[in-house]
Amino acid sequence: MYHKNSKFILDDKRRLVFDENNKELRLTGNAYRLLVFLCKQGSATLTEIGDYLDWAKDYNENHLRQYRYKINSIIGHDVIEYQNGVYLLIGDVKKCKKLPKNNRNTDLLHSNKLKYKLKESKKMLKPVSFTIYPAVFASIILTLTFFNWPSGYYTFLRIIVTGVAVYYLYYLYSSEKRLNFWFWMLVLIAIIFNPIFPIYLYDKSLWIPIDIATVALLLSFLIKIKVTAGKKIAN
Repeated sequence: MYHKNSKFILDDKRRLVFDENNKELRLTGNAYRLLVFLCKQGSATLTEIGDYLDWAKDYNENHLRQYRYKINSIIGHDVIEYQNGVYLLIGDVKKCKKLPKNNRNTDLLHSNKLKYKLKESKKMLKPVSFTIYPAVFASIILTLTFFNWPSGYYTFLRIIVTGVAVYYLYYLYSSEKRLNFWFWMLVLIAIIFNPIFPIYLYDKSLWIPIDIATVALLLSFLIKIKVTAGKKIAN
């Protein structure tokens, strides 16, 4: 059985997807299964999609955002949208028994997808859930540097701050969020506080404005992420 949309055709028997010109696309895995499910259902919530993909696995919005991005990129059109907690298939889907005749091949179909194909060749990273607690904890121990502590505290601080920066870098990278400024700010924080090749300043008081600036950056980053997430939910 074929599911025909204005932007694609899905053959659920042979597990194939074709673009609007009947050219075969390379869509596999959970992204393909999500498209099949929406072709049959039209719309679904995160819980419904998670139960369909694997009820035993805890899927989150990051997973579905990644699958949605993959589907839209490979097909070359926005065919899935997210509104008020529901994932929707854009346009009607008609069932048909035969694939319309056309010159069909398995070449790379859209030149503007070459970059995406190269990215797909890399091992997919498993997205992590966003949480504010690492940044809050790092901000607290940075603030406590105003008091006198033994040298071991500052080694501990370097490890924690670097770990927090790496955690949020991983979150941004695996979630494919377009926040370039914050990505590079987190890279800078990881470099400054890294415990492997530590940076030493001739005057300890110079660390005070650096610590304050780091706290301000981490808290601003949390606000930015929350605001961005709120706008997506509102849309």
